[in-house]
Amino acid sequence: MVPLSRDLIVLVVDDNVGMRSIMTAVLRALGFGAIRLADDAIEAQKVILHVKPDLIITDLKMPVLDGVTFVRNLRADESHPFSEVPIIVATGHTEEKHVRACLEAGVDQFLAKPITGRALAERITHALAPDREFIRTGTYNGPRRPLGRVFPQSEVE
Repeated sequence: MVPLSRDLIVLVVDDNVGMRSIMTAVLRALGFGAIRLADDAIEAQKVILHVKPDLIITDLKMPVLDGVTFVRNLRADESHPFSEVPIIVATGHTEEKHVRACLEAGVDQFLAKPITGRALAERITHALAPDREFIRTGTYNGPRRPLGRVFPQSEVE
């Protein structure tokens, strides 16, 4: 596992105050000290340049702007200094259509709620892997995945 650092800045984007609180507690237990919060994707878009996150953990279903659109918009803007930041989507919506939408938008990892510290640590380790390669094609902006790889069922559950 990649050692988790108190120096890394994590931006948590979730419209549910209880979930933000749980995510903060789990991240602190994993050793993260710099955790920033956004109430929704609209706020995250506004504060991202000030927060300067090393990692974003976002909910999928939020009012006004959902997590997939947030990720897609961020990834599409090559000039944005955080367009390639690792992103984890944490959601209770684990149906295949949602997982595929997240993958196509360019998320690094998918995490089913309710979360566990172990599952979150695994996703973070993968998202922050030193050999992570980011690619841009005509139709996809996000981490390179092995050919044909879709998250294994254990990552969706």
